[in-house]
Parts: sequence; structure tokens; C-alpha cells
Amino acid sequence: MAGFVFDFDFDHWRELAEKDPAAFFAARKALLERFIQSAPSRMDADLRSLQEMVDLSRAEAGTPDIAVGRLMGMLGDHLGALAGHMRQLRDQSDQLAALIPERD
Repeated sequence: MAGFVFDFDFDHWRELAEKDPAAFFAARKALLERFIQSAPSRMDADLRSLQEMVDLSRAEAGTPDIAVGRLMGMLGDHLGALAGHMRQLRDQSDQLAALIPERD
């Protein structure tokens, strides 16, 4: 997201959430939309789907602690799947390399 600049000020966001939750969620939504718009268009649907999963998980969790735990679990699942794909690619690469005759 080459065109996306995000200078995160935690205290500003925390204060906004405490003083005006509606403004916080509106600013959050606008920021997420800017981020999605800055991505290549082919990623748009995937990013929106991911954000919907995050929002749904947060809403169902009930507390921030539970939401973080669920989101970390989702991240762990995806990283595990990615690691599996990487192992599969490495194995396939090794098999292809074995088929290439050695040169003197």
C-alpha cells in the first residue's frame, strides 16, 4: 500500500474512543477505507472480507480481551496454513530440482 501513510498516535485514538465513541468508529471506518483503497484493486474483496471477519469477531467476543484472543487465533490459523503451503512449495521445488540433470 505504497500510497498509504499512517502515522499512528495511540493516545489520540484512545482519547477519541473514550470521549466520543461514535467519532472514533467513524474515523476508524474512514481509515480502514483509505487503507483498502490504497491497495491494488485485485485485493479489494479480500481486504473487505477480512475486515468483516475482524468486525464480526470483535462484536461477538463481548470484551476486548476475548476479541484479541479470537483474532490472534485466526492469525495463528492463517499463519499455520501459510506455513503448510510453504512446505508444499519447497517440496515441489526440491522434486523439480531433482529432475534437472547436473551439468559438468
